[in-house]
Amino acid sequence: MTLRLADISDAEAIAIVHRAARDAAMPWLPALHTPEENVVFFRETVLPKSDVWLVEAGGVAAFIAMTPGWIDHLYVSPSHWRRGMGASLLEFAKGRHAALELWTFQRNQRARNFYERFGFSVAQTTNGAGNEEHEPDMRYVWQGGA
Repeated sequence: MTLRLADISDAEAIAIVHRAARDAAMPWLPALHTPEENVVFFRETVLPKSDVWLVEAGGVAAFIAMTPGWIDHLYVSPSHWRRGMGASLLEFAKGRHAALELWTFQRNQRARNFYERFGFSVAQTTNGAGNEEHEPDMRYVWQGGA
């Protein structure tokens, strides 16, 4: 298992992990974008504007995308679930930031349990009007040293 900073050439592999993890964890969530659109999103929006770190284990197995004070994406390929990769990426992020925030869907109980186990607490809930899926979500926060 290797951790490394992603670059533009990783966009397709990241998009594949993203889609597989979302589909497996949240089968009720609509797929609003094609796989090709997802690659463009990661190549043209996420990678140029975020610190994206990858866990490699025979290819890209997991990734985290961070902007100052935020976790924008954290996904682990379903074939690598429950191997500590998500926990390692989250601890890595916590080591780089004094405080962190993130959003997750209210129905995503797996993610909620995961973040709460690592000291995140709910700061806000919404009816989903602010996200493109229109799915009720929640903002979590973590304060270092808390």
